[in-house]
Amino acid sequence: MAIFRKQLTSVDILKNLELPNDTIREALPPFQGARENVFPIMFVEAEMTKVNVHCSCRSGRLEFRKGWIEIASRMNLNAGDVVTLHREDQGGYKMKVRRSASRA
Repeated sequence: MAIFRKQLTSVDILKNLELPNDTIREALPPFQGARENVFPIMFVEAEMTKVNVHCSCRSGRLEFRKGWIEIASRMNLNAGDVVTLHREDQGGYKMKVRRSASRA
């Protein structure tokens, strides 16, 4: 199940990834009253590496904070790339990237 899909901007890559408004929040780990939760994301293009990502909810907005810059760096992400976060049947999370046409 796709939780969200987002075309990246330079701000997303250099700072935090603000999740889109249509993110399926129920598919993310529950916050249980906390302002932040941590869960591992496996990313496909780098030999199935896992990174713990801190997801925060501030003012009703979700964003990936700590761990996101490591993912952006390892995956060599650029503005225009599209990332999709999926929830696997086993309960894990996997991120896939579709490179922008300008990178061809």
